[in-house]
Amino acid sequence: MALFSVLTRVLGFLFRIYLSRELGAELLGVYQVAFSVFMVLIVVVASGLPLTVSKQTAKFEVTKNYRAQYGTVFGALIIGVLAALIICFIFVVFKNYIQKMFADNRAIDILFTLLPAVVFSAVYSAFRGSLWGTKNYFFVSLSEFIEQVARILIFIILAKLILPSINGAYLAGASMSLACFVSMLFMVVVYFLNHRKLSSPKGQFKTILKSALPITGVRAATSLIQPLIAVLFPLMLVISGHSTEQAMSLYGIAMGMAFPLLFLPSTIVGAMSFTLIPDLSVSIAQNNKKDVEQKIHSNIFFATLISVLFIPFFVGAGPQICQFLYGNSLAGVYLSKSAIVMLPLGLSNITSSILNTLNLEARSFAHNIIGGLVLILCVVCFSWCLGVDALILGFLLCMSITTILNLIKIKKCANIKLNIIKPLVLMMLFIIPSAMLCNFVCGIVTKTLNLFWGVSIGCVVSLLCFVVLCWAFKLLDVVGLVCKFLPKKYKKMHNL
Repeated sequence: MALFSVLTRVLGFLFRIYLSRELGAELLGVYQVAFSVFMVLIVVVASGLPLTVSKQTAKFEVTKNYRAQYGTVFGALIIGVLAALIICFIFVVFKNYIQKMFADNRAIDILFTLLPAVVFSAVYSAFRGSLWGTKNYFFVSLSEFIEQVARILIFIILAKLILPSINGAYLAGASMSLACFVSMLFMVVVYFLNHRKLSSPKGQFKTILKSALPITGVRAATSLIQPLIAVLFPLMLVISGHSTEQAMSLYGIAMGMAFPLLFLPSTIVGAMSFTLIPDLSVSIAQNNKKDVEQKIHSNIFFATLISVLFIPFFVGAGPQICQFLYGNSLAGVYLSKSAIVMLPLGLSNITSSILNTLNLEARSFAHNIIGGLVLILCVVCFSWCLGVDALILGFLLCMSITTILNLIKIKKCANIKLNIIKPLVLMMLFIIPSAMLCNFVCGIVTKTLNLFWGVSIGCVVSLLCFVVLCWAFKLLDVVGLVCKFLPKKYKKMHNL
């Protein structure tokens, strides 16, 4: 399962690079606007329902009440598909009104190529929830991997062989919809091959809606921030004097090229959150305060370490990284400026998970909304004079405020000492020499060899410099970490 999850993320990242080169900055910006709205629609049909189905399925699996279990799946299927069809109907009927929200009219056309995926995802979610509830994690991960592979292959076939003259952004939307159809079909086949059925959903609708609506509402409200930024930022640039093409190009460079790299450490932090929640829940249930404090402290520390680890590399070699990946050095300038956002971003992820485990989901939601409002305020007030820097400032303030509020609430609720100020200050100081060394080495190697070796060696040097400084100031037990991954036989031989 873990292998397919990693491969799916790697393929998604590589496809994003390929897509940016195929579309160019302007078209990528238009596509990002449409895609951000699409993701909100996906949240509506595919966030609360699968979680509810998985919980209900697990409960009925224990009691052997298969009729109710199959009824839950069918009920979620009906609710999800009905919601998806209503969404599609609204967008079709009110297309002329909706497109006025976008700075570029092409965004609404791209969004229409993505709408079928909303329906397919609704079907997929019901069956996915059932498989998740019966602990068929392998097939869930495999379906996501198949979807990613299908998306890449379909786009390449459409763009290079079948419809090479069609706008690539439309083909990217169509490939997403077709890939969702493939993963939906796979999930349905796996469900019925496992000898499962669909039965009458009578009596299940109320339970499903009661559980799914709050989850969907919270996630939808949070996810609305992204499309608001996608609409407001280009619009503010146009108002300040940029052309529509320039506005979309800048948005595409920032959100389609630079910012996705900032989320790389969050992938690891997200995996940490996945294992943290059940472990921390057990300690809380056992009322083991010492264990709770140790787990919270260690997870926050390592989330900080992982989030800061790549900052020197991005600061020191940002233009070279993006020139190598996208052929766009301006994206690298934005990457260098925004690299510091990775720290509050990673901490926001882990602290939100801790709050959710402490049954403080409402407070976590409120903190995210406060941070999101600050982000929107920065975009509206400063885009005219700061351009993309307003977006960077907004994200930094948004994540920082969310993190600080989360930490205060964790400290108060769990009644523990976090002790993160000293390691945080030291790590921030270590960024400076590590970034300077990375910049120097990357520049020398690039001139001597080529861009690939400059970026690669610069990355290794910045990581080594940062880790050595952490070890020297006793923030990190490097020997202990190495020993942890050594074979037992080797450790026994050397008394480690």
